Amino acid sequence: MPLNCLLVEIYIQSQWIRENAVKEVIEVGKNQKPNKFWEMKASADEKSADLFIYGAIISGYKWRDEDVTITEFRQALEDLPKTVKTLNMYVNSPGGSVFTTNAMINQLDRIKNRITINAYVDGIAASAASYLIMKADNIYMYENTFLMIHKPMITLWSANAVDCREQADWLDKIESKTCIPAYKDKGTDLLTDEKIAELLNGEDNWLDAEEAAELFNITILEEEKDAVACVDIELLNQYQNVPKHLFNAVQESVISAEEMALRQKIADDAKYSQEYTKTILGGI
Repeated sequence: MPLNCLLVEIYIQSQWIRENAVKEVIEVGKNQKPNKFWEMKASADEKSADLFIYGAIISGYKWRDEDVTITEFRQALEDLPKTVKTLNMYVNSPGGSVFTTNAMINQLDRIKNRITINAYVDGIAASAASYLIMKADNIYMYENTFLMIHKPMITLWSANAVDCREQADWLDKIESKTCIPAYKDKGTDLLTDEKIAELLNGEDNWLDAEEAAELFNITILEEEKDAVACVDIELLNQYQNVPKHLFNAVQESVISAEEMALRQKIADDAKYSQEYTKTILGGI
């Protein structure tokens, strides 16, 4: 076989391998069930329970069987053993649905008379997640974690002017009736009305642990948390004023499972192509 024909054949084969590797990875991703944004489990002695809120707080609608609704969150709280006296809530969330967050807050309120809630910011507590943690009895932040506070937001599709005005009025009510009281409830003397107005000025306002502890009754844990690097970079890109060192930490460390699988697949197939090439060249 002429060498130029051989090289063309090898190039075509390598392209076919890459295209099929991509297709296989995509199919694997399609078949995987999406992870719910929360997980709850009681300890072995049933005296405490852990609630992990990792990822975006999604809407409470149930589009597929594997989706999780707020009804299931309520049921999980109700199913906790009556011996549970402490709920440890671990948060690493960019926020999400205002509707769902408010429903979660109401559910947590119902158990506070019998259960102490401790909130731990494992990475970021942004947007709706920032006022969700304010419902805890005690809030803890690691040295390298962040709060992000801004005005409540929703996404409107196919909305006319009337719809937009109605939703704006509703968001103003959420801010005045839910967000501001939650922040004030955990605020220090430095959290004045003027400071709250500054935090809710329409921009994304990021607070590191030290800054957050000045404004809120937050205990800083003198260690760093690796979970900071696990924040969804696509969601982070939707916010303004993201601290550069937070963005860099996430950008440098986040490689999706699909990308990692694709890299491994291409590497394995490249190794096979190399062996195949040696076999052919050896026979020339």
